[in-house]
Amino acid sequence: MARGQMTFFRPEEIKRVHDASIRLLEEVGIQMRSASVSEMLEAAGATRSNDGKRLLIREEMVREALASVPKSILLAGRGDAKDMRIPSNKDLFVATGGEGVHLRDLVEGTTRATTRDDLRDCAIVVESLPQIDYFWELVGAQEFADSGLKSIAQLATSLQYTSKHIQGEALSAEAALDQIEMAAIVAGGERELARRPILSSVQCPISPLIFEAGLSEAQVAFAEAGVPVVAMSAAMAGLTAPVTIAGTITQTNAENLASLVITQTARKGAPWIYSSDSAPADLRIGVIDYRAIEGILTRTAAGQMGRYYGLPVMCASIGVENMSGLLGSVREGVHHMIIEAQVPSDLSSGIGGLDLGAGASLEQIVIDAWIWDVAREVIREFDIDDDAIAIETVRESAMDGNFLARKHTMRRFKQELSATRHPEAVWNEESMHAAPGALARKAREETKRILKEPKKTIISRDISKQLETVIERARERNRA
Repeated sequence: MARGQMTFFRPEEIKRVHDASIRLLEEVGIQMRSASVSEMLEAAGATRSNDGKRLLIREEMVREALASVPKSILLAGRGDAKDMRIPSNKDLFVATGGEGVHLRDLVEGTTRATTRDDLRDCAIVVESLPQIDYFWELVGAQEFADSGLKSIAQLATSLQYTSKHIQGEALSAEAALDQIEMAAIVAGGERELARRPILSSVQCPISPLIFEAGLSEAQVAFAEAGVPVVAMSAAMAGLTAPVTIAGTITQTNAENLASLVITQTARKGAPWIYSSDSAPADLRIGVIDYRAIEGILTRTAAGQMGRYYGLPVMCASIGVENMSGLLGSVREGVHHMIIEAQVPSDLSSGIGGLDLGAGASLEQIVIDAWIWDVAREVIREFDIDDDAIAIETVRESAMDGNFLARKHTMRRFKQELSATRHPEAVWNEESMHAAPGALARKAREETKRILKEPKKTIISRDISKQLETVIERARERNRA
């Protein structure tokens, strides 16, 4: 079977990046800001640099971690929500983006700070859309930002309103342990959570080659509990990484390998996902530029590195972002997604996001889901067997040139041509002349329809109370 997928590196170039990444870890090392994680790594064979400020990770530690990490992991849903087994040879599983701080009404143009209720509404909308496979907490509960309770309040809300696999993050070991307790309450205990993890957590290395104390200690806690960790490196080429794609990917790869060593040192066999959100920086204003031409190449290169190790990969970004307000039809957005869909990756985020991930919109979730329903056709599998090659059909039609009348055409055209299944994928007078903003207005009506129903939790009142008890206990702990 064949499918659309991009490549950037040749095989020998992948090996060159790997070798250079090992040199970085052995000669430059990482800055580990957690004393307890440093102690754990040194006990496993890491050594101090001459100035004592960095930990040097030996190649043998990387080899051992690559040998012990699972090459296939489960990201579980609940109830009717589907499980995701990754790596996948044929699926790109998509999710919302992560932790926007403002919510925009695409029709009215208004923007405001996000709340826990907004996260609830996002979860309800995602739950209703079969095109979206899992839920990364799209907006932050900003009213909890100063209390240290934000991540656990968000997880409680997500668990209450979506049955799909949830991806979050934790900034401390305490927050990670609270999240593990919450997920275990819903899953049926810590053993069941480890067997069928309904939660995974994005624990980011900080470029260049820095591991913050809270994030690292949370990562260890998740590893010990069997909760999958996503090592999302987010280097900015030219600001926090070399300006070249090769240099950025080498550093990103080294950060991922160091994260892998941390997880496997904490617990051999703990599930872990190779990930990169690295992209060029806009050197004019000093911010990450996900829209840069080189951005898609950077994500493709990172995905190839994860594939090289045979690991689950999260490197793709699916979503049309701020152009959505101008779209008149689904067809206008499809070509913006079909290239990103071909990044070698198992998981993708970005649905519903705006402003380079800083914001989000309920209408945007729906628009991205509608467009993805068509755009994902580009990565479906295609037959390359004798029947698909169709030598006999060519022989029959060689004289009259008429392929339309052949049984082969009649039998196969629906599976070969996506326009026969998705009329909205075809350019026509309606799509060419659709008024700008028409798609946002249609999406707004859909979100209203979804959210007009009573906002009932999908878990029992007793379990919801147990989750809120964890939040209150953490509130008291933080006050002490």
